[in-house]
Amino acid sequence: MAAAKTWKPEWKQDVVYLHVFPRIMSKGVPNFSPFAVKLETWLRINKIPFEVVDHMGMSTKGQSPFIVFNQKEYPDSNFIIEYLTDYFSVSMENCLSDVEKAVSRAFLKMIEEDMTWSIFWYRYVDHFVDEYLEYLKPSDDPEKAKAFAEHLGSSVKNRAVSHGIGRHSNEEIYKIGSDDIRAISKYLGDKTFMMGDNPTLIDCCLFGFIIQITDVPINFPMRDVIKKECPNILQFVDRVKTKYWSDWDKQSI
Repeated sequence: MAAAKTWKPEWKQDVVYLHVFPRIMSKGVPNFSPFAVKLETWLRINKIPFEVVDHMGMSTKGQSPFIVFNQKEYPDSNFIIEYLTDYFSVSMENCLSDVEKAVSRAFLKMIEEDMTWSIFWYRYVDHFVDEYLEYLKPSDDPEKAKAFAEHLGSSVKNRAVSHGIGRHSNEEIYKIGSDDIRAISKYLGDKTFMMGDNPTLIDCCLFGFIIQITDVPINFPMRDVIKKECPNILQFVDRVKTKYWSDWDKQSI
């Protein structure tokens, strides 16, 4: 990796500078990017020193979040976690068997590459202007906010169609997301965390995505499924908040 641009002039050795969209842009959750919340939760659980840097830009891969660590840029939340796991000798996944690691990876991919589309489709394509824009503040200028909404909605729709999921009806897309949530709830059962008594990467991922549904009070069909059929997921969210986000109210303005 090449040396990173100086987004934060002063820096400390072995401190992770977590570059995310500004907290002030979203209400109800610390960040409207589930990947940003996933990564920050992982850092908190593993007690890795970090600072949040509000940043509207993207990484060299065109992604957010990304980190600057010891003056180098590292993009992509999963590759970041993989690198920091080795660097800090994190033992988070050591409690898992090889089979459990495989199951955990399968759930992570289901959430990040399947369920995510039902969230993004509802809030950026189907109900951005009439619902979600109230919880997202891209600009103080109404015209700029409208332009942002139109660009984002078009971009997400095009990507979803290219992926394939965007070729389905709205109801079919939300059914896919709802069925994913039901599968997660069944596997979580009455366990404390997805894989047992201790949190692992899949819990960081699940938390980052689920709060986008549970903590932003818009009419996600998946939100009704969680409230009516999956109380264990709501209990899971409360556990993670209590244990690792004691400052939740300050971070989710």
